[in-house]
Amino acid sequence: MARLNVPSLASRCVVRGKLPGVPRNGIFGQMDAWITLLAGIAGAVIALGGQQWGIWNSSRTRAGELLLEQCAQLIALSEDFRNRAWEETVLGQKGRVDGWDVAAHRLAMARARILCKDSAVLEALAEMEESGKEYGGHLRRGDVSEEELAALRDRNRASINALASASSTVIRRRLKAI
Repeated sequence: MARLNVPSLASRCVVRGKLPGVPRNGIFGQMDAWITLLAGIAGAVIALGGQQWGIWNSSRTRAGELLLEQCAQLIALSEDFRNRAWEETVLGQKGRVDGWDVAAHRLAMARARILCKDSAVLEALAEMEESGKEYGGHLRRGDVSEEELAALRDRNRASINALASASSTVIRRRLKAI
């Protein structure tokens, strides 16, 4: 049987450069180059955007953690002050308030003010500072009635609770976890 020399359909298309997906004569067309360039730019923008979002999210989380530490320290130091004042006034122990770390309290207060610009937290910080000063001032004078001292103690306790409530709302928002 004699073989006919008929080229196949695929070989004819390659020769003419019309096979889909095969570049013409080994060179990309202009449209293919633009699509490739745009895809590369889009990929780079997506990668850089994701990196920046990660950095922003990390710094926000870190600021939330720092605020949590400072508010917790403020609350603990304020509670310590209240306990020491109670030990002096009710139990009659001398020098308990003198041993309280006022420098750490002031430093934590300043850090909390710097880290947080939420109005509810700032108001709670101001009220806690004011009620603490009033309570401490009346303790140092010593000529305060028991009812007045109890009212100041209750006001100070309420201000500590207000700070705990306001700061927990802000911290939860910042950390998005609790």
